[in-house]
Amino acid sequence: MAKRVFPTLPGAAVHDTPARKAGHWKDPKMRMIALLASAAMVVSLFLPWLNPALGAGGFVPWDLVKNIDPDAETLKKFVTEAPPLLLVFLATFPLAALFALLALVGAPVRLLALLAGGGAIGLIGYALWKLRDQATAMGIPLPTTENLTDYAKASTDVFGYGAFAWAGGAAILLLAALVGFGDRR
Repeated sequence: MAKRVFPTLPGAAVHDTPARKAGHWKDPKMRMIALLASAAMVVSLFLPWLNPALGAGGFVPWDLVKNIDPDAETLKKFVTEAPPLLLVFLATFPLAALFALLALVGAPVRLLALLAGGGAIGLIGYALWKLRDQATAMGIPLPTTENLTDYAKASTDVFGYGAFAWAGGAAILLLAALVGFGDRR
């Protein structure tokens, strides 16, 4: 048997999965791609999510996070009163950061990648679904294959670098977690 690249618990059973047999489990390129994707998600916390040219200066999630008092009572109140979607949104950042730290030391955890990337992609999908319903109710035309590029160009006028880094990092991290980059923990 080849030398183990990833640490496991002593006495843990090692199963020969198709990914292991194909050699994906020891591919450092996929692990590096997942690491870079999670880093993009974390960095997006400090980047503007709305285009500063809109005049609002751009929404930066770090401004929301840094204004939360780390007092236990305040955190408990925030968690109980905040909408669940906001909590999922905020949870994607520490999950991506924890994954990045573990991947740096050579122990990437697939569950963290699935939660961080999948949570973000799930939020994006839910937001698009709700926007579609509201647009239909208001009589706004929905994108078609003929005008999809117009909507894509308009999105760059509204969204900043942070939103694209978060969404792109989440999509790549989710795909890397689904394809496989390390131990199947």
